[in-house]
Amino acid sequence: MTLSRSARIGLISAALVAVPGFFLYAQSLDQFVHALLEAGIALAAADRDFVNYWIGARLVLEGQHLDLFTWSTYLPHLHSVFGPEAPLRNWSYPPHFLLLIWPLGWLHYEPALILFMTVTAALLVAAVLEFRRNYAPQSDWRILALALVSFGMMMLDTAQNGFLTAALMMFGLAWRKQRPVLAGLAFALLTIKPQLGLLIPVLLAAERRWITIAWAAAWSVGLVVLSALVFGVSSWSAYLTETLAFQHIVVTEWYGVFVLMMPTIYGSVRALGYFPITAFAAQWPITIAGAVILTGLIWTERDEMRRAFFTVAGTFIISPYAFNYDMGALAVLAALLVGSQELRRPAAIAVGAVATVAAAVMYFGTMSMPVTPLLLMLGVLMVAIDSRSRAGALDQLSLPGVVVNRAP
Repeated sequence: MTLSRSARIGLISAALVAVPGFFLYAQSLDQFVHALLEAGIALAAADRDFVNYWIGARLVLEGQHLDLFTWSTYLPHLHSVFGPEAPLRNWSYPPHFLLLIWPLGWLHYEPALILFMTVTAALLVAAVLEFRRNYAPQSDWRILALALVSFGMMMLDTAQNGFLTAALMMFGLAWRKQRPVLAGLAFALLTIKPQLGLLIPVLLAAERRWITIAWAAAWSVGLVVLSALVFGVSSWSAYLTETLAFQHIVVTEWYGVFVLMMPTIYGSVRALGYFPITAFAAQWPITIAGAVILTGLIWTERDEMRRAFFTVAGTFIISPYAFNYDMGALAVLAALLVGSQELRRPAAIAVGAVATVAAAVMYFGTMSMPVTPLLLMLGVLMVAIDSRSRAGALDQLSLPGVVVNRAP
């Protein structure tokens, strides 16, 4: 299959941005795999966010799940399993996330981790294939493969739930037209990380997907009610009062490597060593202006693929709280966009870079050049300019007797 000019440029750009990530995560992954093969639970294997899911699942089976939502009662459970030297972790998820992970508590740590990562990665592949079939069947697979491999390396190193959230986003976007019930369920499940869906209502409203919106709302209410019935109303009370309050402390007062993993304006300013108050002062004007501009772009864009790209890329521009492992759907959309449409050179370069930037976020932060937010804004800007140029060319072709097909 011969690469188009746009796809060729995008592939080169994606490969260049992916290189730092490959070097950054290769050695870490090697250590992680060896740790999984050691007898017992090696500290290198336990120093992953998956410990939250596994401990949470075990506490559900033991009937102690309320201990999750308060850090002072959660931390002793971590120490009891991994020892006092266990890296600090905190539970930050709403109770309905437990509905998805509680069976992991039946397994030992290593097989539970392997099962979780394998199943969620498979879900992402299925979601990508579904979206590609509906929106970009002719897209070049090489850019998509590079984007998935680079994101996958970073994900395996962090052992987070990024495969799962990316799959939910991609399923929701893939089904939003023809399967509103399933799309609504996918978007409802995505509320385990509500910050990732900030612009989804804008997208659905712009496309007049009222049935999908109704189902998403209904499923969301159903998940809240079901989790309250299973885990008690007190679990939601503890989450809203204890967990969210402590999460605010983590974001504003804790320091560490997690700041280097944030692709947001807030995270980038923190990575440069500035205080949280300064980082928020830099973030909020971008959030407000970005929300207005992105709403306009989503509302006026004619192409559904580009509309989805604006939606997901824009989320990381306007949200202060997001991480590199949350960028799986964005990587896929960028790869499919540059691999299926003939973009102008600046847009192809920018979108190609966005396709693999998730694996480079931490590298940029470590090198004190956290440029990811600027790259995301550049990608959105270049696609917006390309869309306007494309729309202008189509308008010039709209002569009497000539019908130009346009996406709704």
